[in-house]
Amino acid sequence: MTREEVMEKVIEFAAMAFKKDAGEIKEETNISQELGVSSLQRITMSASIENEFDVTIPVARFGNFTTIGDLVDYIMDEM
Repeated sequence: MTREEVMEKVIEFAAMAFKKDAGEIKEETNISQELGVSSLQRITMSASIENEFDVTIPVARFGNFTTIGDLVDYIMDEM
């Protein structure tokens, strides 16, 4: 799977979890500042990513990702 394909899916999951328009979410979107810090929303997004890409994202680690691109880089490294 290419980075672009992973990015597309992560944006889709972020849009669903944070109830945002996927068109507004980009690689440089700041997860905390632009999407939100709700633990439930982050867990929802994390679970979708883990199921789709067969990777594990520790809950404590999710908060360390500043942007969507940072999260995608982590997923690419773990796949």
